[in-house]
Amino acid sequence: MIPDMKWMIGRSIAEVEKMDYTWFFRFDDGTVIATENCWRLVVATGIAVTSEDHGHQFGLATPLDAANVVKTKTNGKTINHAELDKNTGDLTLSMESTFLTFLCLSSGYEAWRITHGDLEFVCMGGGRVEQISRGKTSEQVN
Repeated sequence: MIPDMKWMIGRSIAEVEKMDYTWFFRFDDGTVIATENCWRLVVATGIAVTSEDHGHQFGLATPLDAANVVKTKTNGKTINHAELDKNTGDLTLSMESTFLTFLCLSSGYEAWRITHGDLEFVCMGGGRVEQISRGKTSEQVN
């Protein structure tokens, strides 16, 4: 069974940070998405930034700061739709005409994980997503 991600609706990104090889997306309610895998931010005009762009010069005065681009492009926006692809495990968070997608690119390695209170969601290798509860049932995910 695919976990229902509707509980993410109404949340907004508070902070984005890269530490070593891990990206942390912190939301206004304390929820955290962590990934060592690729992600991308798409706006109405196309791809705004991806995890692969971080630190590259691209002819700019300073190397591109992907975390800053995400914060700027999502500032003041809340999630209005959260979709989990049942075949790939890709997670897309929609905020108006802005889409943040966490990609699963391996048949064996974990792609991303969400910590939300006593719940954890883990995108396993191959795109399967597991919900792990530490004391609460899935019905209490609000």
